[in-house]
Amino acid sequence: MVTMRRFENNAAQIASEFAAYAGLLMREGVKSYLEIGSQYGASLWSAAKVLPKGSLLFSVDMPQKQETADSLMDCMDALRVAGYDAKVMLCDSTDRAAINQVSDFGPFDCVFIDGNHTLPGVTADWQNYGPMGKMVAFHDIVWDRPVRPGRLPIEVSHLWRNLKKEYRHVEFIAPGSEKGIGVLWR
Repeated sequence: MVTMRRFENNAAQIASEFAAYAGLLMREGVKSYLEIGSQYGASLWSAAKVLPKGSLLFSVDMPQKQETADSLMDCMDALRVAGYDAKVMLCDSTDRAAINQVSDFGPFDCVFIDGNHTLPGVTADWQNYGPMGKMVAFHDIVWDRPVRPGRLPIEVSHLWRNLKKEYRHVEFIAPGSEKGIGVLWR
């Protein structure tokens, strides 16, 4: 038996930023949601809590560890039991077959991009999945500091700064946050 509390601890998100984002999802009437990079499933679970039962929740993630994959699969099972149309693909988000398969379920009311945080990675996710969403959200839009040795750089802010010049957008950034969530409308 999977406990729902397991997915409510979302250390990757700042609570006030995600709460503001979730409020936007509710106001916009989101009923189909694509998340690129779900890790353990906590942010997907948090988004689902504000969407109506029956909503489509689709996750594309390439887990780095078995425990991450197991947790995400448990989350998807729990979402199905809770009455959501939950789908998952465990693969590289740049895989052309995955992109094509996901597009068959679009368009989505919202796409949340939180996968590969390198500039080439986040740009590829924007180019491949962004067109599938009426709204597109990005995580870590204000991160701008060195990364620990052995880790990939977090370069979402570079793409975000350019995109927000071209689209109507909103930012959710808590005081002192190094993360932030940015949402744009296509």
